[in-house]
Amino acid sequence: MSELKDNRLRILIITSILVMGGLIFILSAGSMQAIALGRQELYFFQKQMVSVIVGFFAMYTAYKVPLATWRKYVPFFYFLTLVLLIAVFFYRPINGAHRWILLPGFSFQPSELAKFTLVLYLAHYLAKKQDRVKDFTKGFLPASILLGLVGALILSEPDFGTTFLLIAILLAMFLIGGASIKHIAGILGFISPILAAGLMMGYRKARLLSFLDPWADQYSTGYQLIQSLAAVGSGKIAGKGIGNSSQKLHFLPEAHTDFIYAIIAEETGLLGALFFIALFAVLFYICMNVAKMHADKFKRIFTFGLAYCLVLQAVLHIGVVTGALPTKGIGLQLVSYGGSSMIISLFIMGVLIRSAEEAQELENV
Repeated sequence: MSELKDNRLRILIITSILVMGGLIFILSAGSMQAIALGRQELYFFQKQMVSVIVGFFAMYTAYKVPLATWRKYVPFFYFLTLVLLIAVFFYRPINGAHRWILLPGFSFQPSELAKFTLVLYLAHYLAKKQDRVKDFTKGFLPASILLGLVGALILSEPDFGTTFLLIAILLAMFLIGGASIKHIAGILGFISPILAAGLMMGYRKARLLSFLDPWADQYSTGYQLIQSLAAVGSGKIAGKGIGNSSQKLHFLPEAHTDFIYAIIAEETGLLGALFFIALFAVLFYICMNVAKMHADKFKRIFTFGLAYCLVLQAVLHIGVVTGALPTKGIGLQLVSYGGSSMIISLFIMGVLIRSAEEAQELENV
């Protein structure tokens, strides 16, 4: 069996381990959250199970689609994402943010779809305009405007974390796609003051200050970070055991979503926490090897962008949970509770498995 054929199976195995592990910790952490909301104990676990089933179906569907076929649907995905991001403003806000399209028994977060759409669009654009990528007005600027339009809508929801994530992903794609470093630095210089201004407004400023010194406001803005660090530290080497977290007992808010890694560290210790990091690291390494094997520029950049999207979000999530980054609502892909995130993430994994298969076919020619 060739290395690339192995990679196809390895991606599937790592994905399955992450998803199954996520279900275990959602069952552990989500039970107390559900009871606090007046729901039955298995409420979040059962809802996530439905999302996982739908997600694996989406993964299989994506796997059956040749990578080149996605290029035909770039306009469709772009305008669909644009419409959905506008539509969220017609629904009632949740926790002060317009991020969800609310339907009976289900809610969808269009910013999750935007991650796939923008990676697809930019990979297509960089491959199609490869002779103009270094030209600012004919290559770099037009793509930046269309990407910026979607980013502005997400920022307006407001969703600062996803906006930052997308900027980091897209700039990396521009870099490997051959864009001028001078142009990338220029757009980064243009965006940075906007992001900095956003950070210094309202609750974001309070979060930034609590990141620098959480004990200065330990019962308000610093509370979540302090409880997260308590969970991570109390796990020690081997952890307290699955289901034995004390921080999930209404001490750590969002324990099953934005802070699930803290529960992983508490219940499985340093060993379990490092195991999850290793899974994401190996997954990224495999996908980078697959990307390098593609001669086609679109396939190479598309594979890189999707893999980088998944792994960078994991890095940000772990950084927030461990206090290395300011507190922000960022879930752990394939692990945290969240239907939209799970379905889109598994869909992306299907595309990556397809990429590994097509890379194998190149080796066999």
